[in-house]
Amino acid sequence: MAFDKICDEIILDYEDAKDFAYILKLSYLNEFEKIKNLNLDKFGIVEKDDLLFYGKNYPLFKSLLFFNEIPVFREEKESILFLKNIELSPRNTLNSLTYDEKIRLGNEFLKRCINIVPKEYISDIPQLIFGKEYYFKGVCLKEYVSALNGLYKIGKKNKVKKLIINRELPDEKDVKKYKKKLAKKISLFKKKLDNYEINYFNLKFNNKNFKCQYIYVRQSIWDKILSLFGEEIELKYYPTLVNVAYSHEKVDFLRPLFIFVNKGDISVYAKVPKLIYLKDGLTLNHLNLRGKCIYFGNWEKERFLEIIEKGVL
Repeated sequence: MAFDKICDEIILDYEDAKDFAYILKLSYLNEFEKIKNLNLDKFGIVEKDDLLFYGKNYPLFKSLLFFNEIPVFREEKESILFLKNIELSPRNTLNSLTYDEKIRLGNEFLKRCINIVPKEYISDIPQLIFGKEYYFKGVCLKEYVSALNGLYKIGKKNKVKKLIINRELPDEKDVKKYKKKLAKKISLFKKKLDNYEINYFNLKFNNKNFKCQYIYVRQSIWDKILSLFGEEIELKYYPTLVNVAYSHEKVDFLRPLFIFVNKGDISVYAKVPKLIYLKDGLTLNHLNLRGKCIYFGNWEKERFLEIIEKGVL
């Protein structure tokens, strides 16, 4: 079960909590254009003009490093040097910056991005950096949902439901426990990614052809046994890992990426880079996948094998 399904349970069973759960579901699925039309004041959710980097209370150098829509920085030392050169402390947080400091950071980062992307994408870059963020009890809504989803992944479903129903923030100890597990999975995935073969197929959408990259993961019986003891990568972590993959040099940041995990049927996890979405409107919902920009779902093995054979979807 994914986080949006937990929200669906609350929407069905708890009248007083259904609207709040619906907002969290939309956030999880990246459907923010639907959120802005809802009554956010009712829940104390505030909209702010902001920088769109993840990790509002992380050290700045880490927040910039997490940004992988465009591979500006791949190592901490690069991010730290950049911040020092624009006279911002790498240890500051996004939430601690003044408005003028945020504008300076965003503009300087934009300049770096322009030097990396092809000309046809330059006009879309500002939408990746500047925009609207939603805050709940002082916490970025995306990060609140991410924390709740993390607690669910470590087996705290009932606690997550209670937090949503009561509109409460999670215990920081629980969040740290999840982050520790996630860091372990990311480290393991990056090691595997060094050895994974990147293959390609063509995707037709709105009379355009998109070259997609994919990774095929075949889980052995031993892998499944290790997963039971937390020593392998469980499926629930792949929606995060398909995004993390874009930090690796072998993954093209301007091509959609699919991760196919063979567990009998095929579990599908995919990402459409936001620059591709903004320029070409590419989505994957027509492929029976949920989400926006980050997608997930299940396919029958025959469908996957057909793609491999023909190289076209």
